[in-house]
Amino acid sequence: MKNHLQRVSLGIALLFIMACSVMPAEVENQAADVPFPELVQNAPNYVGSTVILGGYVVEISNEKDLTRIVAVQAPLGLGHEPKSKDRSQGRLIVEYKGFLDPEVYTKDRKITVAGKLLGSSATEQSSNAYPYVRLELSDMHLWAEEKKMPYDPYWDYRYYHFYPYPWGWRYPYGW
Repeated sequence: MKNHLQRVSLGIALLFIMACSVMPAEVENQAADVPFPELVQNAPNYVGSTVILGGYVVEISNEKDLTRIVAVQAPLGLGHEPKSKDRSQGRLIVEYKGFLDPEVYTKDRKITVAGKLLGSSATEQSSNAYPYVRLELSDMHLWAEEKKMPYDPYWDYRYYHFYPYPWGWRYPYGW
């Protein structure tokens, strides 16, 4: 009985973990799980392979038939969401055959991309001084913008006892 419950709970946990991914299952199955520094250094071994990477948009440029996104690479966390860009190991150059609106893909938006590896800074002659990989986009997820709450000193716990009211607190709309 105990063994059966462990199997069922493991199955449910795996189902939830797989359901949290933002990439389609077929892309997940095809994707090579290779660390970013390995992709940069040994790109010829992986050219044409599908990889899933993420980061933060730096700039986007549209040409006649191509959109190029340059992003700061960030390690991926749960559900392939990019973690902090402080842990970046280079850049992503993502090429998409079509139009992507620069007003939507603005600076510092989080993206997770899947695509075929085209090359890297180690294999291409480029004037860029940073390590990068170049991808042909097949699938992308744009993460929702994080909204920061405005600072309200009346509701900040540090100032709770310093109001000039006898009861020690006040409602935000005067009272």
